[in-house]
Amino acid sequence: MKTPMILPWLASKTGVSDHRAEELWRAACRQAEWFTGKRDDSSYWGVVLQNLLDLLEQERLRAYPLLVWPSLLMQGGLQYWSLLTQHWLLAASRSLQSGRQR
Repeated sequence: MKTPMILPWLASKTGVSDHRAEELWRAACRQAEWFTGKRDDSSYWGVVLQNLLDLLEQERLRAYPLLVWPSLLMQGGLQYWSLLTQHWLLAASRSLQSGRQR
């Protein structure tokens, strides 16, 4: 299976070797095929990409020493809650605007 041209860039961005990134690409393809039951479908490629990004992120985090993990978890939690808050505030402002238009 041919790897995507963007794979070396993603590997360098996350600090993973090109060889390891190719292994993760094949693993992401296997997982997506198992999950979707299809191959060469738009939903398949979407799942492949998401799996690859998740696997690369897991590889990146393995390189950090154990003492850094609490700050990484806190940073991830802050990013998650920030996105969640933006989502809820956007929904609330839309409902207020629709209520004013009535």
